[in-house]
Amino acid sequence: MCGIVLAFTPRAPTAVATVAAMAYALRHRGPDDEGFLLFDGMGPPRRMAGDDTPRAVAEAPTPWQPQGLVADEPGRAAPLVMGHRRLAIVDLSPWGHQPMSRAGRWHIVYNGEIYNHPELRAELESLGHAFLTHSDTEVLLAALAQWGPQQALSRCNGMWAFAVLDTERRTLLVARDRFGVKPLYLWQADDGSLLLASEIKALLVHPRVRAAASAGRCVEFLRAGPRAWDTATEFEGITRFPAGHWAELSLDAPAPLRPQPFWQRPPAADAAEPFDARRADELAGRYVELLDDAVRLRLRADVRVGTALSGGLDSSSIAWLVNRSLRRDGRGEQQEVFSSVYPGEGVRVADESAFIARVARQLQVRSNTIEPRVDDVPAAHERMVWALDTPPANTLMSSWHTFALVARRGVVVTLDGQGADEELAGYSRYLRNWLVHAPLGAALAEARALLGAMQGFGAAVGIGLGGALLRRVAGRGAVHALARHLRMGADPSPTLAQALADDFETHLRNLLLYADKTAMAWSVESRMPFMDYRIVQFLAGVPPAYKIHGGWTKWLGRHATAGHLPDQVVWRRDKMGWAIPEPVWFEGPLRSWLAGKLAASAFATDVARQAGVDPAAAPLSQRLRLLNLATWHRLFFEEAGRPGRALGRGMQLGPREAAP
Repeated sequence: MCGIVLAFTPRAPTAVATVAAMAYALRHRGPDDEGFLLFDGMGPPRRMAGDDTPRAVAEAPTPWQPQGLVADEPGRAAPLVMGHRRLAIVDLSPWGHQPMSRAGRWHIVYNGEIYNHPELRAELESLGHAFLTHSDTEVLLAALAQWGPQQALSRCNGMWAFAVLDTERRTLLVARDRFGVKPLYLWQADDGSLLLASEIKALLVHPRVRAAASAGRCVEFLRAGPRAWDTATEFEGITRFPAGHWAELSLDAPAPLRPQPFWQRPPAADAAEPFDARRADELAGRYVELLDDAVRLRLRADVRVGTALSGGLDSSSIAWLVNRSLRRDGRGEQQEVFSSVYPGEGVRVADESAFIARVARQLQVRSNTIEPRVDDVPAAHERMVWALDTPPANTLMSSWHTFALVARRGVVVTLDGQGADEELAGYSRYLRNWLVHAPLGAALAEARALLGAMQGFGAAVGIGLGGALLRRVAGRGAVHALARHLRMGADPSPTLAQALADDFETHLRNLLLYADKTAMAWSVESRMPFMDYRIVQFLAGVPPAYKIHGGWTKWLGRHATAGHLPDQVVWRRDKMGWAIPEPVWFEGPLRSWLAGKLAASAFATDVARQAGVDPAAAPLSQRLRLLNLATWHRLFFEEAGRPGRALGRGMQLGPREAAP
């Protein structure tokens, strides 16, 4: 929804012009409005407008109306300065402007959406609260005032990162949503100074921050990939605020933030519960009910909404439920779906256009497609790396171009399918975990089903059954030791529930980061129904026998959508998941370009040496990570003044689009 920045520098007040420059680095996250608040600790805060603040905001008689222009007083400074860039989605009026205040005491900069804000508003009104706007921001402030952070955040269904100044208690409250859908980075100093921002590039604008690459993190990235779940980043001294936590800072006695959790993943279900057909129908019904309500809540917006459709089960399930919700509510607009496709010769290995077309025909939606071209990849890749702040695992060209298409069509919000694989056991590697720990009879039955229905799963079945025997003879530790010795990659020794929980807390965080940054780079908000905490809690309690069954991964999701989506999509065997034809591109037309980029980067060469990696002999996946490191270092450290790359709605697309 937005971008936030904050500078608390008690010993050396920060000029509002500096914070405005920090916020401008996030303009793509909030092109519709900007606002600033300065607090010197001795009087009421002062609110100021920037160049992008609409005139209507300055004229609206709100309690948080700006009182001056940054351009008129750029040197005005304060120990605490808060800045906000707005992507207007809920309550598009000037009353949705931030920083927003309540009772003259609480002042917030907030990025995200509280989807259940109408229900919370009604509850708060019954307790005596009154509201001036239709914004979820004002509801969040009232909830915090009524219940305090622990209870208020536990009641909120949404995604967020925010900072709240309480001028009465002289404290600063910082919080991030349960799963870290919305990013929040921080820099802290020994003198109590604290800088916060939605993206690292904004922190780098502040003169106190000395940008430096973390050699150790970069080597680790090259060896094993990104770790968005860690607090540490590839920048020295810049960390992530942890997901599912809040922290409070005293302005009078500043100290390092000590985040505390407000949410924990519920315990897993009984792994020994056998499959039962009647129970399966009950679980499928409850699953659809919860997912349907999650979609309903995420359709709450005052702007156009669409769906990113990859052609797989998860995004197709969301498209179906969006379609059903629109029809049920009598909303006449035609649903729009957006996809990257690769129908060209040589790149069809990554093409899902046939599945996308089947879903679009059955749901009668308007299908918009875009075909990324290899010639456009180098320039698009640079912008993507600049948008991400930290180097990703691959080029992300499918999501990058999909959201480019969304922006061109004037859609501001999409509902997307991230999270389902890590909740429903959608990856084939989970088969090994299930077989290793399943009751022997169930394991043998599942192995027969897999071998009879699917090709290419013989190795997984062999590892799973062999691991099951080894576990019974020598214990789970022996399975883990053997997997490590054989360098299997994903460890088959954890239970399925443990493997899902581990991936949910680690691998999924990378995907959430990619979704937020590639969408917001185009000023688009990505909403994720599968990340509704009620669904997460429900699926954590679903026994493994209903997640992997009859030779199928993600069985419960397939069973629940059968009859509502094309069978070719529900019962697909060839999972892609926003595939990218990188082998075709980088082992073909871009091979020399890739090699040249790696050879020209002294930084990448040094990291490869430290990691013991030979760029010429490394697999493509590792060479692409090295390319991302080289590009990241050049954009953030080598180019004079860190000019970066243009982001936002005005970016040139380049690739061809297919008419809807």
